[in-house]
Amino acid sequence: MDKHQELKGVWMDEYKIHSFDVDMNGRVTLPTLCRFMQESAGKHSQHLGVGLSHLREKNLIWVLYRQLITMNSYPLLGETITIHTWPTAKDRLFSYRDFTIGDDSRKVIGKATTVWFAVNLISRKPQRADSYFHIKLPEDVTCVFPEKLKTLPTNSVRNFTKSIQVSYSDLDMNHHVNNVRYIDWIFDSLSLHFLTNHTMKELEINYLSEALYDNHISVGYEKKENFLYRHSIVRRNDNTELCRAKTLWKHDDSGSID
Repeated sequence: MDKHQELKGVWMDEYKIHSFDVDMNGRVTLPTLCRFMQESAGKHSQHLGVGLSHLREKNLIWVLYRQLITMNSYPLLGETITIHTWPTAKDRLFSYRDFTIGDDSRKVIGKATTVWFAVNLISRKPQRADSYFHIKLPEDVTCVFPEKLKTLPTNSVRNFTKSIQVSYSDLDMNHHVNNVRYIDWIFDSLSLHFLTNHTMKELEINYLSEALYDNHISVGYEKKENFLYRHSIVRRNDNTELCRAKTLWKHDDSGSID
């Protein structure tokens, strides 16, 4: 980055919705939106001097720990969306970043908040935020949700419906399963009938441990009240819970999920 370049506190990107971004109903998928958000977060972090290349110089990588995303509607094939993102806070260990998703007319149709930390590539241990995060944040920074995310409670999931063996296409540059693949697996663990007739309004997810090549994974869910589901992703050989989530859905009896 040019040292004379003015730093942008809020980053904005536009994304066109292509045929490979949509589901059977022609609506952009939630995993696609999460990939867009991750792309914009990476660009902004690089602009701010805490991106992938900067952390690599210190033998560090970014790790997504928690995420909450809510959607009021989903854009359709051919539409263009806008994503705004900005860092909101840091503490001893974690860094926080928020997002808004806008439709063709820039109306906000989705919001998300994320929690990140940095891990040393050699020791695999988390690092203190002040060892790599030196951005001065404004005191009046806007947060899309009133409270910070907390750890989701332990699941009592018993209904494991999907078995996966981690393959090459699941891996990212850090040689472990990319965080969005867990969301793909959550969708894939539900029945086609359910997915055809329901739309996800909210996803909250905690990433607890990393999955590696050739791991054997089980994905399960537990139905709760009022279209609320709990999800768990477990590595079978040592019974380690890799990820837990909760989702809120709406029955597709209309074109809107408001």
